[in-house]
Amino acid sequence: MKNILSIDLESWIYFYENAVGARADWLTSQNKRILDNDYVPTATTNILDLLERYNQKATFFTLGELYEWYPDVVEEIEKRGHEVAYHTHNHALLKSGEILERELEQSGDFIKRFKPIGFRAPQIYITRDSIACLNRWGFKYSSSTYDEHKISKIEGIDEIPLSTISFRGTPQSNHELPKHMTIKMLSRKVPFGSGLFIGLLGSKTSYVISRLNKKNIPAILFIHPWQLYRPKEIEGFTFKMKVLCRNPLCMPYTINVLKAVEKLLKRHKFLSFREYYYA
Repeated sequence: MKNILSIDLESWIYFYENAVGARADWLTSQNKRILDNDYVPTATTNILDLLERYNQKATFFTLGELYEWYPDVVEEIEKRGHEVAYHTHNHALLKSGEILERELEQSGDFIKRFKPIGFRAPQIYITRDSIACLNRWGFKYSSSTYDEHKISKIEGIDEIPLSTISFRGTPQSNHELPKHMTIKMLSRKVPFGSGLFIGLLGSKTSYVISRLNKKNIPAILFIHPWQLYRPKEIEGFTFKMKVLCRNPLCMPYTINVLKAVEKLLKRHKFLSFREYYYA
């Protein structure tokens, strides 16, 4: 059974910002590029080599600003046979379609070069008018919700949810947006396709994947580069204590999942969204 793996390609800076707050010197994209200090090229190359080692393919949901910072890195993703998709320009939270419209306009060069058909909203938070915006820009699918595996056509776009498994055994779904990670959702289902839950479950994620595959359902997962290859800025006891004090829900993201992901790559077959649904 084939499954779907995606990488939300972004700098470690955005995790730091969400977990403990932005620093004063992060006001411009160029400042962030300097602070990134070539982390993204190194981590991306490592991920590409890892996928190649296990003969796996993935979708890279890429920030448009990374194409401005490191164009050769994004070109290399495509060269190696993976899908390049879109993850906004600079990781904006999409509370409205107007915000996404501005992000897309900033990413004009990226959109023109790669013509992405897939989209993922930061923090898995998307509104109906944002999906309508994607349709106007020529996208075919979004993977910006948590739910059981059922593709919904919303505003002309295929919404392909990240994998969850229900506590009660009976899938429970609705058509409301956004479908992000909330306490209410966690009381009914486990979004094991999330990078956060891969941090919690580790290689045990394989068991849940196998359960779905026995029902002929693909598992749809995502991880971030900084969960696999961790720069010193988000490593160590001091940083973890900051996360624990300021945003404890982010603690699973402080766990290095490289070994766990390697086990998943050994045990299961993964494709990109494009290969799985649109080849």
